[in-house]
Amino acid sequence: MDEESFVGDFAWFGDIGDPLDHRTAVTDPIASDLARDGLSLPADFLALITRANLHRCLDREGGGAWTDVTGPLPSPVDPADRMVLFFRDQQSCIMWYLYLHHSGQAVVVCSDRDFTVEPGLRYGPDCEIVLPRREVFWTAPSVEIFAYRFLAEARLTLAIHEKQRAGELDPELLAYLAHYVPSSSSEGCGRMPR
Repeated sequence: MDEESFVGDFAWFGDIGDPLDHRTAVTDPIASDLARDGLSLPADFLALITRANLHRCLDREGGGAWTDVTGPLPSPVDPADRMVLFFRDQQSCIMWYLYLHHSGQAVVVCSDRDFTVEPGLRYGPDCEIVLPRREVFWTAPSVEIFAYRFLAEARLTLAIHEKQRAGELDPELLAYLAHYVPSSSSEGCGRMPR
């Protein structure tokens, strides 16, 4: 889908359901804390976390990854920015955060670091102390786009596992997959040999 069609309403998902009181009880205090810093939670984040049919949709398709909302957290990149943890893989090897830039921009980033806990000492293979990484990596320009990509890739992974043929796949998934394939007219770097 064209990224401009993602406007925060999850129209591609279908019926997102009504807000769940037990989920707004999680997001409301985070929103209040962020407001003190002049920041706010974007509508697509609130929909993903609080709407009945969206809540846990990533968990159901994510192969053991799960929704885990905590924040706001200070950014390791800029003290004026904040992050909200919202999703992690099953062994917490990678965590996804809503990154709220002080300019008002909100994007999704990921890290192998759980910024919700203080880092303890970690040791390498030769018993050397390994310093915790503080890197965050840009993942998606919005929560809605992250969710779409995550769900599309989870469905494609399942199709590969089940050895489905391309003709059996939803055309939208094929179109998504096609954006990874270099066009035959591409020149130079990245072109696959024939």
